[in-house]
Amino acid sequence: MNFKLETKIRKTGKQSMLTEIRTSSRVPGVVYGFKKDPVNIDMDYNTLLKVLKEAGKSNIIDIQVDGKSIPAIVREYQQDPVTDKLTHIDFLAVDDKRQLTTVVPLGFVGTSKVVREQGGKLEIKNQQVNVQCLPADLPAIIEIDVSVLKEMGQILYIRDLTVSDKVNILNNPNDPVVSVAVPKKMAVIEETPAEGEAPAEGEEGAEGVAPAEGEAPAEGEEGATKTAAGPEKGRGGEKSEDKK
Repeated sequence: MNFKLETKIRKTGKQSMLTEIRTSSRVPGVVYGFKKDPVNIDMDYNTLLKVLKEAGKSNIIDIQVDGKSIPAIVREYQQDPVTDKLTHIDFLAVDDKRQLTTVVPLGFVGTSKVVREQGGKLEIKNQQVNVQCLPADLPAIIEIDVSVLKEMGQILYIRDLTVSDKVNILNNPNDPVVSVAVPKKMAVIEETPAEGEAPAEGEEGAEGVAPAEGEAPAEGEEGATKTAAGPEKGRGGEKSEDKK
């Protein structure tokens, strides 16, 4: 799909000129790039917003200026810190025969069964990737099907993305893209012992086991000291009646 943006040559000079452009509902910008001198331009604010919404950062936009068409992509833009309105935009001119490096957004499609039926939480780790390719091969979006996530804790990585062999993804292949996390409520329930279930040995509330009836306490236990403290009654500690 071709995206066109009508612009006008912008005169450079005093800061007051930029202020005048912005107050007239227009946005100043510049087009620069491979073997092209920078071209200062300005464009209608609402028209620019519409084109950006449709084309995003990863589609080629034909910049119409001074009777010429310059294929370019959005390199960066500036916004007012208070109103968030666009105050300036930079376009990077591209060459059909030269590879470019840019970002492409990820589109998450499908529904994970473990999310729908077991309450898992879908956690998105990356929403865009860096790619390198020729302008004609640049994808508008890279889709990833989350329906393949069928277990809690399962993760899809950069290496799991499917793209044309003409597109090179520059991100680390081991970087996570999306995963299914266990909900906090479910995690709490799993960690809490069932009602009436005895705590495991060593846990709070698990006291020492009393010795069986008639069984002597182990050495060092309470009661063992008293039993072994002195001689048994009737042995050696009493006088014999025969020696009177």
